[in-house]
Amino acid sequence: MKERLIVPQSKPKFFSLFSCLFIIVFLTEFVKGALFVTVLPVYMNDALGLPALTISLAFSLQYVGENVLRSPAGWMAEHVGLRGTIAAGLLLSWAAVVVIAFSMTGPSLIVACTLLGIGTAPIWPVVMSTISMEAEATGDTGSRMGIIQIATLAGTGAGPLISNLLIGDSYRVIFWVLVFVMALVTSAALLLPRRMRSVAPRLARRPRIHLSMPSRVRRVVKRRAIRSVYSVRKVIRALLALKLTPLLYPAMFLQSFAIGILSPVIAMYIRNELGMTAGQFNLLLIVGGGVAVVGLIPAGKLVDRFGTRWFLHIGFLMAVIALAGLASTHTMSLVWCFVLTAGVGFAMILPAWNTLLAQLVPEKERGAIWGVFLTLQGAGTVLGPLAGGWTWDHIGPQAPFWASAISMALLLVIHAPIAWSSRRARTV
Repeated sequence: MKERLIVPQSKPKFFSLFSCLFIIVFLTEFVKGALFVTVLPVYMNDALGLPALTISLAFSLQYVGENVLRSPAGWMAEHVGLRGTIAAGLLLSWAAVVVIAFSMTGPSLIVACTLLGIGTAPIWPVVMSTISMEAEATGDTGSRMGIIQIATLAGTGAGPLISNLLIGDSYRVIFWVLVFVMALVTSAALLLPRRMRSVAPRLARRPRIHLSMPSRVRRVVKRRAIRSVYSVRKVIRALLALKLTPLLYPAMFLQSFAIGILSPVIAMYIRNELGMTAGQFNLLLIVGGGVAVVGLIPAGKLVDRFGTRWFLHIGFLMAVIALAGLASTHTMSLVWCFVLTAGVGFAMILPAWNTLLAQLVPEKERGAIWGVFLTLQGAGTVLGPLAGGWTWDHIGPQAPFWASAISMALLLVIHAPIAWSSRRARTV
């Protein structure tokens, strides 16, 4: 068989793949931040009179729907089609937001939150795969990780802030805004390429044999069935071939678990325990989140230049100090210092941690392996809020912060052998 080498030529596009994903991540996180930080907790409790158990169940099932399906969604985006997978998921998310906007019962809101999580499941495996793929040519993994984290933090922060401004006597305005934003996100998905393309050279294939429509359908169905049967085995073999230190897997869980612990209680702690007003709380979010967002790009560039090791060491240590400090004092000047410390620490952790994972992912089955990694992190996102609520109720308001600080301290201890193992693997 005669084959010739073909190097893919880049075609001019109005939006690059990375730009489209940036927009999708920002607007999706905007909607989710508005719903799960500001709108739904108050709307479900005050306006609909639903119990806290119903609210927590809706939130948990949203996380479960998103994280459990990340690995198969990543595989579908890589093997079935990028544009179709993302667009179908976002269309489902748009329908979920419409149901939330007009729903008046607990079960329908629970189902809608679950569908919202399922619809957004393909996004992060595709983002991580795209960054890893393009970094093979540019080598700027840390910078791109920092930029995409800016989209995440900016969207998650802007959603609650803007929704606070729009919520008045009625929730109709904010719900219509969120429905419009989700429609805009779904439209942006149509700008994505049909399939994911590798930057590596590829071999030209022989011309296809002309077959009848029934034969072509049977051939495609058979090929898809075979790929589905062997996909899980291929991912498992690829994970075993990586020869990663076993400590990496609990570390992936702890990284999101430590943050998830605080998600259901931080607003109550700031408002009830520290006595801040809504305006002061918004200012705290702006300052702390702004420090983290501004620091992501320079941190990402420095990670590309000097590596991830010391950025993670210092970032985890600063996070431990900040969380323990917030649990130990009610003095407002110290609270602000610890919030700024946390912002700088997370600005160092986020691009460095994702860069470390990106360096470990091989080219084969990249989407599915990223899905596995993100599913492990998602398990922490699911269980963290449950742990935060339980420690708040049974131990005290400061307990979730101490639990989060302990989790970060464990990460600091675990990361040392992980960094040593990763460094040794690169030198072999």
